[in-house]
Amino acid sequence: MIFIGKKEEMIIKKFKQHLETVGKTLDGFEEFIRAYLDGNCEEADRCSEKVMNLESEADALRRETETLMYSGAFLPNFRGDLLGLIEAVDRIADRAETVVRIISLQLPSILLQIKEEMKKQVKLSVETFKELKAAIEYMFEDMDKAGSYIKRTEEKEHEEDNIEWDMMKKLFSLDIDRAQKLEIKEIISLIGDVADLAEDASDRVEIIILKRRV
Repeated sequence: MIFIGKKEEMIIKKFKQHLETVGKTLDGFEEFIRAYLDGNCEEADRCSEKVMNLESEADALRRETETLMYSGAFLPNFRGDLLGLIEAVDRIADRAETVVRIISLQLPSILLQIKEEMKKQVKLSVETFKELKAAIEYMFEDMDKAGSYIKRTEEKEHEEDNIEWDMMKKLFSLDIDRAQKLEIKEIISLIGDVADLAEDASDRVEIIILKRRV
């Protein structure tokens, strides 16, 4: 462990609980997208409610962790880095919830031509977060391993980005109404944001590790 002390250990435990909850939120997010694309409305509704509840739970854990950090644990500069990191991770769950809310509200007609690509995009976005999660967990224990997961986060995000771009090209080549294209484009972009935000958070982890090594 990089840091010792009961207060620090308590914060790290809360931090990891938050990570777990964000991970469960993203699992529900993927389940929702798959159910919706497959026309399973009942399952999609169940997953939607699950995502909303888990995102709220993640928010509560973030606030609890931040309150503990403000009580004086860790050195001030590192405390600020951790606060920025947990907020960056929380934004990933927020974005996943946003996608679920938009789809549930708009009930878009997702074209069969891109359905399988969208499932792959969602899978890669969630996998990007999982690599980030491992990087953060190892950040407190093994900085070399954390560094390897940062690299894997970047690789997964790049894979997702390629799929996203291919989907956009395919979407705008189709002979369909432009309004429908723009509606689906927004959803593709928002799903891609999940991977983008995970990579942004991994940049924060990398900075924390560099500071610890100085």
